[in-house]
Amino acid sequence: MKIVATPPTQKASPEETIEKRKLKKACQDFEAIFVTQMLKEMRPKDGDPVFGTSHQKEIYQQMLDEERAKDLTQKGSPLGIGEHLYNQLLSRLDASKNDTDS
Repeated sequence: MKIVATPPTQKASPEETIEKRKLKKACQDFEAIFVTQMLKEMRPKDGDPVFGTSHQKEIYQQMLDEERAKDLTQKGSPLGIGEHLYNQLLSRLDASKNDTDS
């Protein structure tokens, strides 16, 4: 059996933790906007035969799409765009922190 020593991990400061939470939320929000647009574009352009094409229906449909998108992205999106974006930006954030610390 081989035992490998792991280096001690640095404890994140409260400011870093807050920054990471804000970044995570921003990435989830971005993905929610993206998914909302996808849902909107997938909808048929011609009017709904049951509800018609009233302005109220369009507003309701937009609100419904936004809530569906938020629900999808908060529960872990199958697309993974927000998570991928978060990982990319987090690595840049960490790199910039390391540059300022040096």
